[in-house]
Amino acid sequence: MSKIDPKYTAFSAFLQLERSARHAEDLQALRYVMVNETRRLAPYRRAVIAGVVPGRRMRVEAVSGIPVVEKDAPFTRLMNRVLTAALQRPEAGKPAALTPSDTPGVRSSDWQEHIAAHAAWVPLNLADGTVVAALLIDRDTPFADSELVLLHQLTDCYAHAWSALKGRSRARPGRRWGPVIGLLVAAALVAAMFIPVRLTALGPAEVVAADPLVVAAPLEGVIGRFAVEPNQPVRDGQELFRFDDTNLRAQLDVAERTLGIAEAELRRATQGAFVDTEAGSQIAILDARLTLRRSEVAFARAQLERSIVRAERDGIAVFTDVNDWVGRPVVTGERVMLIADPLQSEVEIQLPVEDAVALDPGAPVELYLDVDPLTAIPASLRSASYEARATPEGTFAYELKAAFTERAEPVRIGLKGTAKLFAHDVPLYFYLFRRPIGALRQMLGL
Repeated sequence: MSKIDPKYTAFSAFLQLERSARHAEDLQALRYVMVNETRRLAPYRRAVIAGVVPGRRMRVEAVSGIPVVEKDAPFTRLMNRVLTAALQRPEAGKPAALTPSDTPGVRSSDWQEHIAAHAAWVPLNLADGTVVAALLIDRDTPFADSELVLLHQLTDCYAHAWSALKGRSRARPGRRWGPVIGLLVAAALVAAMFIPVRLTALGPAEVVAADPLVVAAPLEGVIGRFAVEPNQPVRDGQELFRFDDTNLRAQLDVAERTLGIAEAELRRATQGAFVDTEAGSQIAILDARLTLRRSEVAFARAQLERSIVRAERDGIAVFTDVNDWVGRPVVTGERVMLIADPLQSEVEIQLPVEDAVALDPGAPVELYLDVDPLTAIPASLRSASYEARATPEGTFAYELKAAFTERAEPVRIGLKGTAKLFAHDVPLYFYLFRRPIGALRQMLGL
């Protein structure tokens, strides 16, 4: 059996590669043929295809044996530098062996680490000689001149297919309208920026009592016990809490004993006035002292009665927890709880300073409770504080009050959520970029 002439084998591989290139459906398929199938014509260890990008630079687009090229990989960055340097050579339009001396700016150590001992530069030229891409192949043995000639002929076919596929991608149906459509979209976006929209702001909110009755400590002392629980309905005159009356009862007992002594002294002086004129002169003084002692007893009894605090109207008792107050010393006038009408509630809003907008009395407000975040409860702005105050979260916010306008049932006092406040109409661009512009002005000091 006779051997097949290697020339015929090389020619057959050339024809097959040319056919594969011409039948490639897109650039990705063509790049695959160039880096993986070209070894049938000239064996190599690795092949890299790179395209020319603006600035006379090369960018790696495919590597043999690798499905996806990592743009930031050390090998990819090195190949970009090597191929860009090779492109700057005067003879860049011809296939030739490539050595480290042909790529100034690339360290020899990097070359030896990533590229085999022998490398070949095979450009893809258009009809006018313009290099549109280049194929870099390397191996451990030198490339023969005949191999470079065959590769040059093959890359002519590659360049033709490359140019055709590039032109097809640019001439896809509808692409010629691309710039017009882009301009129309840009014009529509610019016009949309001037659409008037309602300026809004968000702030944490809580449902509080409207016009509640403040129950304050009537005297200084220690709270002994509570007769009601938080949010419990109370009636007018019902006991709410009482102070520890140990000291008050002791003061009343001392005042009553002192009163008894004063009464006895006055009786003795009155009886002795008939026989002793000096005793009669003390009657006025003792009578005044008796009046004073009676006042002290009356005051002690009043204090003891005031130690029991009662509700002054119907409503619900609004406070935190019984354990927060029992055994706690309070001063006169310190607020202990509120008596609120459950049917009279309003919204208290903490509007952050950075979100503050100009709001008029009666501005619409929508409350979204945390327990039902999809339902908007309408309200209207009633008042707003002039100065911002520090919040428990360490920020500054304005305190706003809003009254409910329409609701199917009363909103329970104490529920929390988010309030959305509506201001005047502004262009859409102002609505979108208000806060970034404000931050930029603060940063630049404008």
